[in-house]
Amino acid sequence: MARSAAVVPDRLRNPRAVASVLGSRRKRSGRLCVAHVAAGPDHHQVRIAVSASRRVGKAVERNRAKRLLREAARHVRWAPGIDVVLVARPACATSTLSAVQRELRELASALGTLAEDGA
Repeated sequence: MARSAAVVPDRLRNPRAVASVLGSRRKRSGRLCVAHVAAGPDHHQVRIAVSASRRVGKAVERNRAKRLLREAARHVRWAPGIDVVLVARPACATSTLSAVQRELRELASALGTLAEDGA
């Protein structure tokens, strides 16, 4: 049986929307990042924002951490209709993509935001 097509995440760009997700109090923390989740306005779309503060490191480390989080988020099967803000932690900048993917799946599962397979 064929798997349903994954929802391709879009970028969450509006600062008010990001602040709204950060204030939703629905979050899980891991060693590499913190995932904040809130219901989005569109029931069929997933929107993701990625953030890394100066605590993560200099610009090169921050950018690497954000790239890793963005790429890992693309491979997670998010449930449709949510907004996600991923905040990098310092360990993320020196981590591997597979470790970040594994942690994001664990955080999404703990938050109950993984897409259900229609098998």
